[in-house]
Amino acid sequence: MKGLARTVSMLVFATHIICAVTATDTERTRPIGKTFHVKSDATELVVNVRGRDAAKPLLLYLHGGPGDANGPLVFQAYAGPELEKHFVVAYLHQRHTCLSPAAPPDTLTLGHWVADVDHTVRFLKGKFGKRKVLLVGHSFGGALGLLYLLEHPGNIEKFVCAGGAFSTAAIENNGYRTVLAMAEKAGDQDAVKRLTSVGPPPYRTFMEGLVWRMVGMRLLAESGEGIDRHLDLSRVVAITGVEKIDPAWMNRSLVIAQTMWKELGTVNLEDRVRDIDVPMLLITGAKDIMVPFRILKRGYENYGGPKDHIALEHSNHMMFVDEPERFVSAVIEFLQK
Repeated sequence: MKGLARTVSMLVFATHIICAVTATDTERTRPIGKTFHVKSDATELVVNVRGRDAAKPLLLYLHGGPGDANGPLVFQAYAGPELEKHFVVAYLHQRHTCLSPAAPPDTLTLGHWVADVDHTVRFLKGKFGKRKVLLVGHSFGGALGLLYLLEHPGNIEKFVCAGGAFSTAAIENNGYRTVLAMAEKAGDQDAVKRLTSVGPPPYRTFMEGLVWRMVGMRLLAESGEGIDRHLDLSRVVAITGVEKIDPAWMNRSLVIAQTMWKELGTVNLEDRVRDIDVPMLLITGAKDIMVPFRILKRGYENYGGPKDHIALEHSNHMMFVDEPERFVSAVIEFLQK
């Protein structure tokens, strides 16, 4: 769901790696287009792996949400075709999301999400004979990537954080104030009333936190700057090969958001990222009202490793949809240098 909070908190569970298989020499020297199922903590995860040369560096993509219904498919459709020329790209369908099966409700915790990433990374390293993996995370996936780096930095060579947040409180406070100002400027009294009735954060429930997001997306759409204004689902279906966008995926997104709301609300990684030394590229959309650079600045400045920041001038939150060529070019340049 596009309007959901895009942040994570720390809770790691002890787990065991399953299905790590060493690739044959043939697998390492030919194009690859396979779907793997990785067992992880009472469920399994669908990982779609694509590339023109299986010997290329391995890149794992973490989509937004948690539980963004079409997240891995949208990235695959817009950024994937070019990235797959340079890397073996693994698109993880996160727990209880998209093509991955339903997971037990009591496993919808951030600790399980972190463990899922670790299972997937270790599976891919074994399968393709790689020592390290390149990591790209968008929105919640960016924050999840930061969380993973705090626990397992030795598995990741470089990290691209695309619109990922360091602090839940920063997102909520900025989002509410920004959308309220938009509504007042537009003279939309109904929107102002909705926002003031729920009031500023912190929010106790998912439905309260959803108000400013939904109002903000509507106001943006009415001004021609909608978060999904460039998104073409027919392109997603054609490139990814899925038969259709299943409405049930959205229902799962809602379940995840409601279940994880309180845990998500506790996140603040702004100081903790001082301990990460993996090189990072931060990509933001200059038109992003949900996660603008100004609320990421403190976390970015505190980040302990080598870092760089690129703002895409014409992009909202889904910068790889709004400016796919510039986004992919920046990612390739950073990961290959």
